[in-house]
Amino acid sequence: MKRVTVLVAWLLSAALVLTGCVDIPVSSPPQPLQAFDRKRPTNIVPAPRRGDDPETVARNLLKAMSDPTAGHRSARKFLTAGASQRWDDQGDLTIVRDVGVVIDERTETAVRLRVSATKTGVLSPDGSLRPAAGPEIIALSLTRENGSWRINGDMHPGAVTDTSQFLTAYRQADLFFPDRTLTRLIADPRWFFGAEPDASVLVNRLLGGPSSGLEGAVALGAARGATLTGPATTSGDTVSIPLGNVGDADQRHRTMLAAQIVWTLDYAGISGTYRITADGAPLVAGREAGWRPADVSAVEPDSAPRSADSVHLVRDGALTRLTGNRAVPVGGELGAGHDVESAAVSADLTRVAAVVVRDGQRTLMVGPYGGTPVAAVTGTSMTEPTFGTDADSGYVVVDGRPMQWVYDQASGTARSIPVDASAVAAVAPGPITDLRVSPDGVRVALVVGGRTMLAVISVNDVGAGSLTGVYPLTPGADGAAVGVAWATAKTLYVARLAVDVPVWKTSIVGTQPIELVSGNLKPPVVDIAASPTAVYVSDSRGVQQLGTAQVRPDQYWTAVGPDAGPGTVPVIPGA
Repeated sequence: MKRVTVLVAWLLSAALVLTGCVDIPVSSPPQPLQAFDRKRPTNIVPAPRRGDDPETVARNLLKAMSDPTAGHRSARKFLTAGASQRWDDQGDLTIVRDVGVVIDERTETAVRLRVSATKTGVLSPDGSLRPAAGPEIIALSLTRENGSWRINGDMHPGAVTDTSQFLTAYRQADLFFPDRTLTRLIADPRWFFGAEPDASVLVNRLLGGPSSGLEGAVALGAARGATLTGPATTSGDTVSIPLGNVGDADQRHRTMLAAQIVWTLDYAGISGTYRITADGAPLVAGREAGWRPADVSAVEPDSAPRSADSVHLVRDGALTRLTGNRAVPVGGELGAGHDVESAAVSADLTRVAAVVVRDGQRTLMVGPYGGTPVAAVTGTSMTEPTFGTDADSGYVVVDGRPMQWVYDQASGTARSIPVDASAVAAVAPGPITDLRVSPDGVRVALVVGGRTMLAVISVNDVGAGSLTGVYPLTPGADGAAVGVAWATAKTLYVARLAVDVPVWKTSIVGTQPIELVSGNLKPPVVDIAASPTAVYVSDSRGVQQLGTAQVRPDQYWTAVGPDAGPGTVPVIPGA
């Protein structure tokens, strides 16, 4: 059903050129979405100079507003005393590109001008960055004061800075919070001002709790109410973190808190032995010597194995596994039949979920890989299935409504549970045509009415699930998405109805999407799948693949094999 709809829509829109809000040329090869990691200059923001003209003052004001320290003291140097007193600098930092300055009125002692730009993101006070789109217009009035130009008119609340300055002044780091089962750690990307990561700042922000979008999807455990009683210090190889008010005495919860701190600091490049105390005593009894990453390796973030080399295909209505360059049917009825429309395979190759079409109805069949599946839910329309936190559960959209399916290995039965998606409808009205769960089982990427959205799976106290924290993932490229695929817990790919750039790479860290090479693709692209090292799409010729390794990413797409022709759907285990 999805493939027919995509083809018709593409034929109607093939002549249109869709542009995204990015700063990367169309011909750019795929690049990794990582924190900006070059060495910062000593002076991160500019200071006023006597000879600066009004246009330079306006541009440098935007750069100086990137520095939030001391109530934006650096930016206030560009204001008169009165303007500084009236400016409310609290709130979000808006990030823009393509900054232009137009002078509307000028005399010897006064200037009125407009700064125009395009929004690319909004940074909240807790350091969470979300992509944004649309124009940004800032009206400024300047006066000559003691021979220098200063802003003397009212400033808009909050702050604004340009993209290049933001990437120079800020560093991205991940805070880690346990999921509600306390069995894995979930990344909560944040951005911090400054040249180098600071252990005290990171731990303080960690103890402050998750970002608002993750509330309901993660647990606090022993971190609830805990504080940092003094600065985190480093002596040789030892990083000391003094905590206080750790009221939770449960050893498992305290061990998870230690894991949060260890992995947060380790991923930020602050390595060593972590000596974590609570009111002067070891956080966990017997840990006087401290913690190393190996001590909490069981919950290492994004470490779940994925069978990246076990490419599967839905071909001619059967589920097959790519062996060499040939498609070999998997065992059981899903490999022997001719009614499979789409499928998902668990990361450990033990479970399978497949949508089959029978008598005009679609049924989700789930069960052991290569064995006999059982029906979980039936409907008229159904998206491709996706696995959740484990191999025995997952999600699918049935007749426009998200459902969780659960397989009971002991009884060999399956059931489905409705998932509340009212928050999705409130933000993005329209049909949900794709839903994919991230490898960590917490975040969900959706295509809603052609828009790519991000949400989290929240579970209330009685176990009912809902999609919350919904926001646009690629607002500058909305209106044409047909599919989405996770490569890792932080990185994903989007397929769009477009002739010029049908495949994009994006990330949950909030940076702008990146165009992937597309010169030898033959649109329309109607299906997409991904592993940590490659992305797969179905175009008019069949399944194509592109290696995305960071060292030497591929520069062109190649055919998967002779058995992956038109109409074949790529399936990557764990997706």
